[in-house]
Amino acid sequence: MHRFYIEKNNIQGNVATIIGQDAKHLVNVLRLKVSSRVELADGDGTHYISEIKDATSKMVIFNILERQFLKAESPAHITIAQAMLKDKKMDTILRYLTELGIKEWIPFFALRSVPCPKSESKFDARVERWQKIAKESIKQCGRSLLPIIHAPISFDEIITISSSYDEKVVFWEKATTPVDEIRNRFDKNIKNRDKIIVMIGPEGGFSEDEIDIAQKSGFKDYTLGSRILRAETATIAASTLIQNIFGDLGS
Repeated sequence: MHRFYIEKNNIQGNVATIIGQDAKHLVNVLRLKVSSRVELADGDGTHYISEIKDATSKMVIFNILERQFLKAESPAHITIAQAMLKDKKMDTILRYLTELGIKEWIPFFALRSVPCPKSESKFDARVERWQKIAKESIKQCGRSLLPIIHAPISFDEIITISSSYDEKVVFWEKATTPVDEIRNRFDKNIKNRDKIIVMIGPEGGFSEDEIDIAQKSGFKDYTLGSRILRAETATIAASTLIQNIFGDLGS
């Protein structure tokens, strides 16, 4: 069954409407017709099994047949604080993190990040693009919730935000503690620590001063092994490991 993202304000009672490019794709590319059934996801935890009532390339109207809630969501609230990388790398990372069930994405500027955009309008454009990528990803992977996506902030702001988290993890190429130590420290009580922030550095890595500040703020530093990973590879590997420990990729 085909899946589509739908804005909640396009749902009125048991009638849903899709317009724009999705309507065009549905009619002209997928060739779906009246009475065809699709699954709609509103990004806020609800899926709608729906039947096409009327369809044109500009607008498709559905009758909602059934509502389903919180499908394919991890029990852990995992936030990835990602130091800014070159533009396309950030797009790729967000796509994969959405598939991995990450709940929140906070880009930030570390000391060795790529240069900061000169205007807030560029921030807005990036966030808008990231929102679009996330919406496409939840259609593909079966999630119910859109990840919360923030505009880029400073390293100091990440440190301040981290005070509200149960567990703080930073991955650093000079760390020596293996990630399995997280599991060893908490053993059977690990699932109680369900709000986790994971901080990952830029292409050039974190500075010694940044790690020192993070450690003094309660972050524990871990290694991803002896090999030097690209920044984007490190993010995906780290997210998978943390989801395995705290979320729904483990037993």
